[in-house]
Amino acid sequence: MFEINEKNSIKYLKFNKAEQFGFEVIFTTRIGGYSLPPYDQLNLAYHTKDDQQIIKRNRDLIYNTLNYNPLKIIYGEQVHLNQIKIVNNTLIKNNEKGNETILKGIDGLISKKSDNILAGLFADCVPIFVFDIKTKVFALFHSGWKGTYQQILTKGLNYFTKRLNSSIEDIHVVIGPSISVNHYQVSKNLIKIFKDKFKYNDYYKVNSDRYYLDLKKLNFNLARSFKIKESNIYLTDYCTFRDDKLYYSYRRNNKTGRMAAFISQIGD
Repeated sequence: MFEINEKNSIKYLKFNKAEQFGFEVIFTTRIGGYSLPPYDQLNLAYHTKDDQQIIKRNRDLIYNTLNYNPLKIIYGEQVHLNQIKIVNNTLIKNNEKGNETILKGIDGLISKKSDNILAGLFADCVPIFVFDIKTKVFALFHSGWKGTYQQILTKGLNYFTKRLNSSIEDIHVVIGPSISVNHYQVSKNLIKIFKDKFKYNDYYKVNSDRYYLDLKKLNFNLARSFKIKESNIYLTDYCTFRDDKLYYSYRRNNKTGRMAAFISQIGD
């Protein structure tokens, strides 16, 4: 589904199928860049305790590699809630460390502006890319357990259909690399809270009194419950915890870097 690309000494994932519909979907790895352990190598997050100038060099490297103009990049601050912002107008730079825009308190971004690049930072939470092949609306949602419980994906899909004139059959959902169920142990009480709200029975596991939550599967179920066609939902097997050579994982290494997710339109 995602294929690994290598350029300028860095590796990143691209969901190639999106290109046939006029979109580019990217997820970076930790490979390449200039950060030293424990942030090695391509840490893209200023909020970590990594050297800020090195992070700037890493961002410049990935932007140059992907041919991105930083002035067109919009990040959500990501506070593990379900607040969503539609960004179609030109935004003013508000980031002292770079030329990107950062929207405070936002975990979901939606746009139909052809030169916007929506971005987020990840190290176990689920990146969810959504695009409409007819209206060309596209979105990026940050969905950890809190965002998933608050159904940020469902809320975002409602934006598509109720505010942005999307038809359900034209919407595609890409669920990107995140921590997998086998490595995401949680409390019994958290599973109970989820079971009280979500009546599916395939998004958690119990093994010898240990409880595991499958955020990717639950978001898949939420998309299906919204009547997104199963053939239009793409679920990656990559695990940020297990695949330690490729990804940062906050659960595996509390002091660590972050990958970035990007979605944008591409030219004809």
